[in-house]
Amino acid sequence: MLFAAIPAHGQFTREITPWPVIRDGDTIPFPYWGGINSPKPSLVDFDGDGLLDLFVGESKGILGYFRNVGTVSQPLWSVGSDRFGGLDVGTWHRFCDIDADGDLDLFCDARNGQTAYWRNDSVGENLVFTLISTTFGGFPTAFNNTGDFADLDNDNDYDFFYGNVSGQLEQYRNDGDSANPSFVLGSTFYDSVLAFPGGLKTPDNPQHGFSALSFADLDDDDDLDLFYGDINNTNLYYFANLGTVDTSDLTELSEAYLPLNTFGFNHTAFGDLDNDGDLDMVLGAGGANDIDNLLYLRNDGLPGSPDLAIIDSNIIKCIDERSEAVPAFGDLDGDGDIDMLIGAADGRLRHYENIGTRTDPVFERTSDFYMGIDVGVSSAPALVDFDNDDDLDLLIGAAHGRVEYWQNTGSTTNFNPVLVSNQLAGIQVDFLATPRPVDWNRDGLVDLVIGEWDFNGFANLLYYENTGSIGNPSLTKITSTLLPRAFRAFTLPAIIDWDCDGVRDLLVGAEEFGLAWWHNSAADGAVPDSFTLALQPDSLPGSTMGWRLAAAFADIDGDYDRDLFIGENDGGVNFYRRDGEFCNCLRHGDPKADGVTNVFDVVIAVDVAFRNAPNVYTDDCCPHFSRLDLNCDCIVNVFDVVKFVDIAFRNGGPGCNPCLAGNQCPKP
Repeated sequence: MLFAAIPAHGQFTREITPWPVIRDGDTIPFPYWGGINSPKPSLVDFDGDGLLDLFVGESKGILGYFRNVGTVSQPLWSVGSDRFGGLDVGTWHRFCDIDADGDLDLFCDARNGQTAYWRNDSVGENLVFTLISTTFGGFPTAFNNTGDFADLDNDNDYDFFYGNVSGQLEQYRNDGDSANPSFVLGSTFYDSVLAFPGGLKTPDNPQHGFSALSFADLDDDDDLDLFYGDINNTNLYYFANLGTVDTSDLTELSEAYLPLNTFGFNHTAFGDLDNDGDLDMVLGAGGANDIDNLLYLRNDGLPGSPDLAIIDSNIIKCIDERSEAVPAFGDLDGDGDIDMLIGAADGRLRHYENIGTRTDPVFERTSDFYMGIDVGVSSAPALVDFDNDDDLDLLIGAAHGRVEYWQNTGSTTNFNPVLVSNQLAGIQVDFLATPRPVDWNRDGLVDLVIGEWDFNGFANLLYYENTGSIGNPSLTKITSTLLPRAFRAFTLPAIIDWDCDGVRDLLVGAEEFGLAWWHNSAADGAVPDSFTLALQPDSLPGSTMGWRLAAAFADIDGDYDRDLFIGENDGGVNFYRRDGEFCNCLRHGDPKADGVTNVFDVVIAVDVAFRNAPNVYTDDCCPHFSRLDLNCDCIVNVFDVVKFVDIAFRNGGPGCNPCLAGNQCPKP
């Protein structure tokens, strides 16, 4: 999947398995799929190869497609599409060949309280779904109610059923035929099916809620039974069909059909995955289960006597830290490659050590409680050399609204964070502080931008300037309104020169869906404000991946540009590789970033080369090289000054192209 940001910024490609990621000794098959919360599975042979494929709907509207590339007796899942057909399926989906043309059509939440019908017009490998209706059948399924199609009256067409808000089974009867459906309301209380504990509904027992229906002949008696998941049932209602193939009689036999309890809202899908002649189950725990929520239950019983056994509690394995993933990157062990920390809702840090190389990473999850650090709730880490002693320190925001400062008392090869302050600089926001280091004023000191949750609904970004000195940081609040004032609950900032114009911009995630880009029009070396930061309309990579998106950048593959990682509310991390030549090489040799190499740039080069001025003239686009290093030897010295003079006053040719340089400078 490619995302064009703007011409200067090349392309980003989403990769789900870019390199090995190891957890508990096993390689994770789909590491950068993103977290999976509220999964809603379907099993259908979509590609017609005789094997059941897996579809997984998620509450963010994504429908993932996993092709079965295994055998009839042993499924093996492979990514077919991370967003099937590019469609938004809302909060539920179902497949059914409603027009009897031999392929599966798609029905889903139309986000208007009714049902969208996407007709399958695909030809061969060319996937085409055409939207026919957003009010199909008049089914008032509303939000998050998963119905199902079934032919319970044996008239060779599909009727539609769903659980209404009263906990009753509602039927829309198909009075058309197999190729030309026509639906009418058949019953609001079909077969007297009532999904309430004990079958009772009284003023003192008003529970009802979202439901998830599946029909399957699990007991192998040639008629369809009903499996009814409900948000108020931590297990599963089972209504056996005690009637005939022509006349159903759905009778409740169990309120707890599953061999386990979850947090409720269980979604079931059935199919013979092991080729033993009976139906197995894939279970999506759609309630509050934020981990181990997509299970394979094999039917080890006999025909007519099913016996479900849990074989795998997590069939789509990915980086999933339950919820609120916030990644941070840095070389924590001094081995020359980039390691990863991930903050999460439980307030702890996960550590993924890069045991590969600078250009070919391999991540291994070594700890889910890194260094014993626990900030309470919602950890948001940032790695930066805060005290200018040439090793990485750790800043962590948290739900309590403060930022903790953990100083590295070890070294570049021995990361040893020690808590210095549990409220750095007196920083206090309402909720969910998210620190991001920056040096907008180019003084060589680490300043901070702080994201927040604001209880009044006017979240903004705070800016703290480092008014201390090298080795003695001291933060002073400059503004609490870096962005223009507007209604927003939450801000999750990332700082990057997004358009490669020499000044760092802002990418901001929010409680709502997506990422926003704020262009910084302030001069290089100046701090932006609400007048120089302008919201842009561009669609950014990863914007469709959910809520509370936390962007982080790292040159993970050693190709001289920064790739994009996005943490998400569902606990996962998404990866987008930056492709193509990405450095703005016109600015190499222009530290002042005014579009020309002149006497001002010569003065800067002299200051850095001979007067020990701090070298802060690095680029986000070419992070390994200084704008002053005109011969790409990773040192700013007399040779670079001579080249500056030659370009500025003698019309000399340009310096080296850092994008094509064969050497690798230490990462700033």
